[in-house]
Amino acid sequence: MRHLLLGICASAGGLVAAAGVAVVLLAGEAASQGGSARETSLAAWERIATVLQHPRCVNCHHPDAPLVGDASRPHMPRVVRGRDSKGAPGMRCNNCHGEHSNNEASNVPGAADWKLPPRTMMWAKMSIGDICRSIKNPARNGGRSLQGLLKHAIEDSLIQWAWEPGGKRESVPMPQTVFTDFFEEWVRTGAHCPN
Repeated sequence: MRHLLLGICASAGGLVAAAGVAVVLLAGEAASQGGSARETSLAAWERIATVLQHPRCVNCHHPDAPLVGDASRPHMPRVVRGRDSKGAPGMRCNNCHGEHSNNEASNVPGAADWKLPPRTMMWAKMSIGDICRSIKNPARNGGRSLQGLLKHAIEDSLIQWAWEPGGKRESVPMPQTVFTDFFEEWVRTGAHCPN
């Protein structure tokens, strides 16, 4: 735990951020030392949900149309998903969103294979319990096991972008290593979902 805290503190950008991360980690550690596996699992899920409900995630996991920015404003120009979730003919996502990085001059984000998630992976308007049940369901999560979901969260280029969105965009609310720890704890303790 100490080595994990030191690594996070060194990369979190200051004592205040490091202290906040340390509190989150220690709270998670305390939850796993006391209480039932279900309680520990639910506590870990609550921390995971803070990431999944952040604008970096819900802006694209939105059932109506993609949103943009920390304030989740409508995407301009108006776009539609298209059959492959990469936009309609003539209005493809990669017309504006580059493959490699953000275009800071225009403030347009970019990452490899920019696209919307499949319709089955929309959760922006769901409760945290419904999000939990939805992502656990292989029929809704792209056929992934729980370990497959974690691998997806660690390796997908668009998810990686959410941790380092660049410009003045707010990152998701915890370092990826901490998210991974909570996800692994959630799975290890039964992957329980709140009612």
